[in-house]
Amino acid sequence: MHTIGRSTCSALQYRLYNFQGTGQPDPSINPQYLNFLRRKCRWASEYVDLDATTPKTFDIDYYKNLENNMGLLSTDQVLYSDSRTFPLVTAMATQPPVFYSQMAVSMAKLGNIQDYSSEDGGEIRANCNYVNPSY
Repeated sequence: MHTIGRSTCSALQYRLYNFQGTGQPDPSINPQYLNFLRRKCRWASEYVDLDATTPKTFDIDYYKNLENNMGLLSTDQVLYSDSRTFPLVTAMATQPPVFYSQMAVSMAKLGNIQDYSSEDGGEIRANCNYVNPSY
């Protein structure tokens, strides 16, 4: 869930220009949003907000954006197109109390994590875009 935050344009260049190697943009992107992103992301080092409508407000607009095909990251947009998560997106987009309640539950669960080690070799990344270097 990305109601607040931003991404580098380099992380979505493939969606704007060469989705799945087709030389075309991702067809799931709202055409007006695609035009905005192409103007905003002329340089890969630029940043773009994850929530296009209320980027500095903790609210349900992130989910409304998904309903309008305005998910910045493909991993976010697929939440709306996947039949397993579609009902959750719809509930969050239309029922603010559900969103705030579920967020509170999630934050409490995260706050209760005590042991960060993992038997399967998992790790907490220093930078979420890269696997931690092994020394």
